[in-house]
Amino acid sequence: MSVQTPEEFARSRNVEVTNALNVLRPSLGNDAGVALYRLLRLVALEDIMGRGAAGTAYVAGKKLGISLGLKKLEDFLDLCKALKVGIIEVPLLAESHIRVDVYECVTCAGLKTVGRTLCHFEGGLIAGVVESIVKKRTRAHEITCIGGLGDKACGFDLELKPLVQT
Repeated sequence: MSVQTPEEFARSRNVEVTNALNVLRPSLGNDAGVALYRLLRLVALEDIMGRGAAGTAYVAGKKLGISLGLKKLEDFLDLCKALKVGIIEVPLLAESHIRVDVYECVTCAGLKTVGRTLCHFEGGLIAGVVESIVKKRTRAHEITCIGGLGDKACGFDLELKPLVQT
């Protein structure tokens, strides 16, 4: 019997992306309702963490986006379609700035307007994937929101900067 280092032990307790996507539900199928996701993200997390849930959701999305290890933007668009995150359009793709619009957003489409942006997880996910692909530090800022502000799409402005070399 081998002894695990503390790092190995910690890694063994984490659920990896590929493991999380391994779904086996013969009767119910692979999909869960959008309502369940929203209850977790918009109700439970905000109840527990307050407004700090927004930052946590953004960081979680960004870490996930980076960990996916995608090589092309098309791969991300295909993944969003498969996971039904929303209908993604990229109306602006420049060296230091990208605009991403999400229609039928999983987090907020159909909600009554609440007066603030809501899609922090999606912003982080998009920023993480873009950062991983273009190898530039990326920050997403949600400027439009379907359920939050009553817009047609959840729109994210992405600012790209060179990665700091250590």
